[in-house]
Amino acid sequence: MSFSFSALNYKQKSLVAELFYLFVIGVLSPLAIGLQNFTWLSYALSYTLLNMLSLLPAIILFYRAFLPQTIGRRRYVLFFALLPLYIGVYELNDRLGMLALLHMPFIPEGYKAAIRLAHPERLLSLHFTEYFGYTILVLLGATSLYLIRLLFKSQYNLSAIENEKLRLELNQLKTQLQPHFFFNTINNLYTLSMQNSPQAPKMIHDLSGIMRYILYDARNEQVPLQQEVDFIKSYINLENIRHNEKNTVELVVQGNTDGIRIEPLLFLPVIENTFKHALHADMPEKWVRLILAADEDELIFQAANPKSNERNTCIENGGGIGLPNIRKRLELLYPGRHELVIHDEAHTFTVILTIRLKHD
Repeated sequence: MSFSFSALNYKQKSLVAELFYLFVIGVLSPLAIGLQNFTWLSYALSYTLLNMLSLLPAIILFYRAFLPQTIGRRRYVLFFALLPLYIGVYELNDRLGMLALLHMPFIPEGYKAAIRLAHPERLLSLHFTEYFGYTILVLLGATSLYLIRLLFKSQYNLSAIENEKLRLELNQLKTQLQPHFFFNTINNLYTLSMQNSPQAPKMIHDLSGIMRYILYDARNEQVPLQQEVDFIKSYINLENIRHNEKNTVELVVQGNTDGIRIEPLLFLPVIENTFKHALHADMPEKWVRLILAADEDELIFQAANPKSNERNTCIENGGGIGLPNIRKRLELLYPGRHELVIHDEAHTFTVILTIRLKHD
C-alpha cells in the first residue's frame, strides 16, 4: 500500500512534518555532531540522548504552546514579555536533562565527567548564552515548523470552503431538476385524468414513489446505483403509460450494479432530453433506447432516440435545463474522469456518458 502525503488531512500532514523535524533536530543532527567530535560511539549516543532530553521538550513547548498563544493570536507584546520566562524554562530543562544523564548507569563515566564540568546544578550560569547561535537556529527551525502547521491548516480551511461551495452548487443544480421533473410528470398526469384513463391511479402510485426518492433519497451525496436504476424504471413506466405503444421506452442494464454508488439524478437530464424530443405528438416514430453498462471501474450510460426536424441540441443551446445542467454537474463531480459524447446523425440522436469511478 503506497503512501501519499497529499492524501493526508492537515493534522496528519502537520504530525508528519513535526516528527520529521524532531527526528532531524533531536536525533540525526546530534548523532552526526557526536560522531564527528567523539572517538567512541557510546559518547556520540550519549550526546544524542542528552539533546533529546534537554532540547526536544523545550522545542515542543515553543511551537505548540508559546508561539500559538502569542504570535498565533497576534499578541506580539506578550511574546517579548514572556520570552525571558521561556528562556528560563529552556535553561531548566537543559539542566534537568544533564542531571538525568548523570544518574543513568549505561552512560560512560568519561562523558559523565564532562557533564559535571558544566555544573548543571548552578542555576546562575546560563547555558543558553554558550550555545546561542545553535539555540537560535533551532528556535528558528521550530518557528518554521509552526508556520508550516499554519499553512497546512489554511489549506485545509480553504479546501473546506471550496467543498462547501461545491456542495451548495450541486444542491442548486439538483433543485433545478426537481421542479422541472415534477412539472412534466404532473402535466402527464393531468392529461390522463382528462382522458379518464384507467392508468391514472397507477401513475399516481408510481409518482408517489418517485417523489419519495427525489425529496428524501436524492438529498444524499451518493446513492446505490441500483436505487437510481429503480428510479429510472419507475420514470420509464410513467412515460410508457402515456403512449399506446408498448415498450416505447426501453432500458437495458448490463453488468453488476452492486456496490457502486453515484450521485442521485445524474442521468435524469439526459433522459428528459430524449423524452422531450422523441415522444412528442409530431414524431412519426416514437422510441427511446437507454443502455447502462456498469463495472467496478467504469460506468457508461447511453441514450438514443429518433430525430425530428427540430434538433435535440436546442435544449443545450437554449434556455432549457437538460444537457447544460449535466455538463456542469460532471465538471464538479468527476473532473477529468468523465466524457460526454453527442452523436448527432441524420436520423438519430445519441448521448454517451462515460464515468471513471476510480481515481487514477
